[in-house]
Amino acid sequence: MKKITNCFFVLFTLLINAQTKVAGTYHVDSGNPDDGGYNWMLLENHTFAMVTFGQIIAGTWSIDSNNIISFTPSTPKYPFDVYGRYDADQKGTKIMFDNFDRSSKAYMGNTEQGLQPILNEDANCFSYPMVKEFNNNFNDIVLSIKLFDQVKDVFYVAENKKYNNFIIMYYASTARQRPFTARLKEGRLYFRNDDRPSSPRKDVQPQELKEMGKFVANGLSGFSKESIISNKAYNIEAYGPGERSMEEDFDEESYLTYNYNYDRPKEIYTAKYPRGASEDDAYHDLDTMYKYNRIELKPNQNSYKKIEKSIFTITCKE
Repeated sequence: MKKITNCFFVLFTLLINAQTKVAGTYHVDSGNPDDGGYNWMLLENHTFAMVTFGQIIAGTWSIDSNNIISFTPSTPKYPFDVYGRYDADQKGTKIMFDNFDRSSKAYMGNTEQGLQPILNEDANCFSYPMVKEFNNNFNDIVLSIKLFDQVKDVFYVAENKKYNNFIIMYYASTARQRPFTARLKEGRLYFRNDDRPSSPRKDVQPQELKEMGKFVANGLSGFSKESIISNKAYNIEAYGPGERSMEEDFDEESYLTYNYNYDRPKEIYTAKYPRGASEDDAYHDLDTMYKYNRIELKPNQNSYKKIEKSIFTITCKE
């Protein structure tokens, strides 16, 4: 009789948990009427997206028997990605630094000459793109940044055998979120502040799924691609007005095949139907596109000399 009672209890518990509706949309007020708060979407396939002003977090979620939801954001493996290509017309080494700002105390260099700060201490008035040309060829690229949870510096080395034109991407701390939890109670999400729960859960509407679904898809696959495409002015994977690459059902390979002729040895895409662009708007000239391939980064604990002079000195003129 006791075993039967226990079985009924387990079955009842499972039924209660199964009836706990989690997937849906939630809104958390930030307390700032100007930023729109935090908009959450949890999908049935256990993926999620959180969208707020200037920030998107996407990843996977799970829930335990105590209605504690564990969120695991999709994050890049390392703080950097390095992409390269060979340009026969390039003398020395050319590097574009993407997404670096004054809050990122990052260093770049190579094993032969050591590392330099990428930016000066009081850097401001940034413009895009940040490009630097070096006279020498790099046999490797060494990167370093002091992270909040590091005891000492970690260096990341990209060994280079054939490229002279690079794009180095930096992923800010907002893109490197640690796992976190929330409590689900009476259809509301409770994060750190029990006195500020989310709005009650609502079913995901088709239009919301269309709008936020792309953030989920891009958030789960947006880091460390095998290759990226850019024009000469570093308009990376926009493919023209509307930034088609942000569409949920965008097929990059089909788009490139249909619209471009591909020179495989040179890894250059040339538009089949050139549209042209004004001379002062090279950023939107997509008639010629270049393929950059990701170079594997290897972290190590070696010690590299650091030079005080920064690669860029960017300061507003008064």
